Amino acid sequence: MPTDLDAYAGAASVDDAAQRAWNRRAIRLGVGVTISFLVALCFDWTLGYLAPIFTAPLLQASAPPSASATLRILVATLLIMLTFYFVGGFARAYPAFFLMALIPILFATFRYKLRGGSKLIVLLVLLGVMLVPMVAKVSMDLAWNVAASTLWNIGLSLLVTHVMFAAIPPEPEPTPPPAKPLLGEDEVRRGAWILTIVTGSYSFAYFGFDWSNVHTPLYIAVFMMQLGLVRGSLLAKGILTANVAGGLIGWAMYELFVMAPNLAFVAILTALVVLRIARVITSGAPVAPLAGAALSVLMIVLGSAMVSFFDTEGDKITDRLGEIGMAALYAVAALYLLEHLSRPDALPSRPRPSSRARRTGCR
Repeated sequence: MPTDLDAYAGAASVDDAAQRAWNRRAIRLGVGVTISFLVALCFDWTLGYLAPIFTAPLLQASAPPSASATLRILVATLLIMLTFYFVGGFARAYPAFFLMALIPILFATFRYKLRGGSKLIVLLVLLGVMLVPMVAKVSMDLAWNVAASTLWNIGLSLLVTHVMFAAIPPEPEPTPPPAKPLLGEDEVRRGAWILTIVTGSYSFAYFGFDWSNVHTPLYIAVFMMQLGLVRGSLLAKGILTANVAGGLIGWAMYELFVMAPNLAFVAILTALVVLRIARVITSGAPVAPLAGAALSVLMIVLGSAMVSFFDTEGDKITDRLGEIGMAALYAVAALYLLEHLSRPDALPSRPRPSSRARRTGCR
């Protein structure tokens, strides 16, 4: 007959198994993201810091993508980037027609995401539609480099993902995380329109004011991907805080790298910081999505500032922080405003007096 001691021992063993599974996920995620960052940094290709951003969601899955799924991801990336490279040439010649076509593309993408679509595919489409045409406005050669480098980054992230899952196989978790409830169709449509308006407004301003900063569209795409995961303006403000934290951590790490430009030091410090963030991401805590947002911003700020390992132009990190801060403020403020405008019941309203009070003059 089982006793209370047996029940306690069984619960303890379940907790130990869950802890081991979480630890392995954290190590796999932290080491994999660090490897992707270091490889891209050493080879110094265009937008190499996207590789760890692609690697993170792949390593958070319960298993690596199959051979057929890996091939489909590569083919999808190639097709998306080629499509938007040619779209970029069209946008360069006919910006007004591109902006008209942009709205249905963004709406369909965000609708797909809010209905539970692949985060990686959504991020690729957002990068394609937000980054490549904006870069093509400056230079078609640069747009080609950006499109091609996205394919290399995806290839590196897939390779690192398979290596990490082979090196650190996942353990079965006693209690799998509960599936997130899907939104209703009306809520999906409302959310997709809000995200479309926020993203499309920036694109209209980019072409209308003849801007040429090619990094800010990337930041907007990443932020909209993050905001597409949240439900409510409160969590959106939490993501803004996480972005600020990630940017400040990246700034501090960059200053340390400049003081000690040594590859071993870069690798060790990056691994320690990323492993700590990965532990929060895999913990299942309510702040886990915020830690994921902080990791993305950290990789963007640090990677975009370190164009070359021995490049110590200190103004680059402050430029990146300013750009990413303005993009985050715009995205979150616009989302907050549209959330409240689309929900009149969410705004504080003055209670109306009853009919009896109106007749008697009482308030």
